[in-house]
Amino acid sequence: MEDPKLEESIQQVQDLIKIWQTYYRLLAAAFDKAKELPPDADDQFQKVKNVVAEKHDQFSEVITKDHYVAQNIIQMVKRTISIHDFDDASEVAVDKTLIEWHEANILLWETLGHLEYEKHKLSKVSESEHNKQIALARRREKIDKIRQNRELFAVIKYTIILGIIIGVWYSPIRPWFISIPFVHNRINDFRDIAGMKPLPEPGAEEATPAQGQ
Repeated sequence: MEDPKLEESIQQVQDLIKIWQTYYRLLAAAFDKAKELPPDADDQFQKVKNVVAEKHDQFSEVITKDHYVAQNIIQMVKRTISIHDFDDASEVAVDKTLIEWHEANILLWETLGHLEYEKHKLSKVSESEHNKQIALARRREKIDKIRQNRELFAVIKYTIILGIIIGVWYSPIRPWFISIPFVHNRINDFRDIAGMKPLPEPGAEEATPAQGQ
């Protein structure tokens, strides 16, 4: 099956790769001291800056690692006002810029590869199986949110325990059930909260008559 959102993410990264290649060609031309930049070089550079800025948030949502490199993409184009600023750049500045460009380029291609792999896996999954996976992921997300809220998680946990205790309390297995140390202690916790006397320790009721004989 197909996922429109995944297809959109792939297209966004592909567009950013194309504009990133354009950016590199402009950098290479600016760093070549033996050649003059074409008359429209700065116009092209400004277009690159605009596209990178427009797509940066979208790209940041789909990357899976190295978020600092993704942030460098926008910082690289922001800190350069004009392509002509590179005319007087030192060799250290040139090397630094090219290294940053290559790191970002690798991240772009890795991100595209990851998305294409997800698309390939999804193509082998039926729509019903995909919906089940989405539903399962949502359930896990809800459970994680509950676990993160310690107070709510404690309330739910003790409510379930209390429900089990009440259910068994009126069943034939009550004597055996309340003799379990964990269950016995939890019952006494609830009795203490309600201001009731604790249950006698298991076997204490049987031992009392024997002491009186």
